[in-house]
Amino acid sequence: MNNQKSIVLVIPIYNRIEVTKQGLAHIMNAVSYYKESSANLYGVDIIVVDDGSSDGSKEWISLHYPQIHVVVGSGNLWWTGAVNMGIQYALDNYSDLKGIILQNDDIVIEPNWISNYIQAIDANPQALIGCATSVLDSKNMILYGGRLMHHWFAKEKKINQGTNRSILGLNYTVSSFDLYGRGLYIPYVVFKDLGLFNNKRFKHRGDMDLPLRAKKAGYKLLVSYDAIVYELPQHAYDLDGKQRLTFKEAYTLLTDFRSSYAIKHLYYYSVIATEDSFHFVPFFIGNFYFHFRSISWRVFKNYLLKSN
Repeated sequence: MNNQKSIVLVIPIYNRIEVTKQGLAHIMNAVSYYKESSANLYGVDIIVVDDGSSDGSKEWISLHYPQIHVVVGSGNLWWTGAVNMGIQYALDNYSDLKGIILQNDDIVIEPNWISNYIQAIDANPQALIGCATSVLDSKNMILYGGRLMHHWFAKEKKINQGTNRSILGLNYTVSSFDLYGRGLYIPYVVFKDLGLFNNKRFKHRGDMDLPLRAKKAGYKLLVSYDAIVYELPQHAYDLDGKQRLTFKEAYTLLTDFRSSYAIKHLYYYSVIATEDSFHFVPFFIGNFYFHFRSISWRVFKNYLLKSN
């Protein structure tokens, strides 16, 4: 056991104790399943970053899961600052660190999630690996399986979206243009080479930052379809998935730093996704166009298709 390297899960939370309880129950079940299996090759620990919750989350976790390390923030960290705090804690306290898995609390996973994930990690030791996702009412259908982006104009192609998982086989991975943070493995060496996530440019939604920089540095970005995560869309930022928008809501989507449609977010994403200013200009214009078109269509449906 003393010779085991460690894989550490970092989970940011803030003021949604019932969601946190459910997510941690699934994650702890997966950790126990792995530790009791014959393939128990790594130590697996959990760091929860509680960014100043006032709902008793820290106390509840300490009481029910004393083995979880709870790191407390000031309340102003948001996603990127919170995961950076958790990652730094792991870097400072685990001399045998193999890598870090970022995970949300608003998820459901199967008991074999970590076991399957570690198989993908061992098969691709220098890669950053994300998780394919589905939803609970259609578990066999892929919701997110990675994505491709047109090199110059940022047109998105979602990989295997709507595909039945059963036809993809076991140990299935794909290369992706970028990666999301709902299940994201990052090898220790990436932090050594590139540092932490960029909290100045990405106060929130910073999960794509480090993977894109790692890709530029020569690391592979993969998505594992065996380490499936079930999303709970009801807990996501509400405007991102709303199908009909008012003009005020559309403006909020374009300006709120919590939104994946925010102009500032799209700008900095395009900066790290491109090689130089010559490449940046058409990529950013295309990136903005496709997001703005989506918002415009939802505004159109709200005001002109109300009868439908």
